[in-house]
Amino acid sequence: MEIILHDNRIVIPKDLQMRVIDLAHEGHQGIVRTKQLLREKVYFPGIDKLVEQTCKSCIPCLASTPKNVFEPLQMSEIPNNVWENLSMDFCGPFPNGYYVMVIIDEYSRYPVIETLTSLTAKSVIPLLDKTFSIFGIPKELKTDNGPPFNSGEFRNFADNMGFKHRKITPLWPRANAESERFMRTIGKAIRAAQTEHRSLDRNTSQYRATLDN
Repeated sequence: MEIILHDNRIVIPKDLQMRVIDLAHEGHQGIVRTKQLLREKVYFPGIDKLVEQTCKSCIPCLASTPKNVFEPLQMSEIPNNVWENLSMDFCGPFPNGYYVMVIIDEYSRYPVIETLTSLTAKSVIPLLDKTFSIFGIPKELKTDNGPPFNSGEFRNFADNMGFKHRKITPLWPRANAESERFMRTIGKAIRAAQTEHRSLDRNTSQYRATLDN
């Protein structure tokens, strides 16, 4: 079959358009991200309208989208370099008993995603230790004030590693805007995956891969 290009993007024939949209929307990232993924690679007339119709009628998305969602606070000032300032939060528990730990680099917005079965310092610290051994030790880690971050064990970990642990006041938990925004997105994607009986690890890996593109 002859491949037709439009501005270096592959023109998709009508009988394959829905299949291409379904593939782009497989991680349930939402309308904007699905459009972005498609525009990078493919083209066909009416692509935006069809994406909007598909996403708005997606049953897993509808089932997993919270009905009352508040806009997060504006993003904090962008740091000077990657991996200097991080935000961290948890999502869950999900029906399979797992939590998702998300660390976001506030410079690049790159997320590191890990799964765990409890939110104790004993469970969280090894995952942070592994992450820092790969990406380096940040200058600052921003979290809420809940477990495990209010423990002496976590305070000692921060002191020994040499990063500043900045805890968001309980009166303003949404000040951690970087994590707050992403947690809603990844939580929606995971709940949608469970509606479709897809594995948690597969869905988080796939979602992380779309952010690398």
